Amino acid sequence: MDFQDGNLILAPDLKENLNKSDQAEVKIIQMVNEYIARNGIDAPEETLLTLRDGYDAPEILSLNLKEAGITSIIWAMGYHYDYSLVHLPVFDETGYPIAQDGTTAFPGLYFAGLPWQPIQRNGFLLGVSEVALKIAEKISL
Repeated sequence: MDFQDGNLILAPDLKENLNKSDQAEVKIIQMVNEYIARNGIDAPEETLLTLRDGYDAPEILSLNLKEAGITSIIWAMGYHYDYSLVHLPVFDETGYPIAQDGTTAFPGLYFAGLPWQPIQRNGFLLGVSEVALKIAEKISL
């Protein structure tokens, strides 16, 4: 991904990433269903819908943000941390963001999905909602 002359440039890997996400969802649902069965919990087994919208949509490889009316970006990434787009002094000596419940010292700059924010599970998909909710509440004020 890159940004040039007001255009967001995207990699041609949408379908590959959708597939990875779908496979992760299958594994998570499988873990939940196994936990329910193992603990004798009376709950219906989760079934997944097969969603095709993303696979069937054409990939957008370049987008002019101004023309598209986009004024905010929520940066959500996976696999490893990359803060190269953040050019503010919000990192500690190891390069880790300094944030309390996702909030940095710079108004409007938040981090979600980091481990130990304030507990370990927030660094995982199943736990990020706690910090995301706190950030959303702060933004809405």
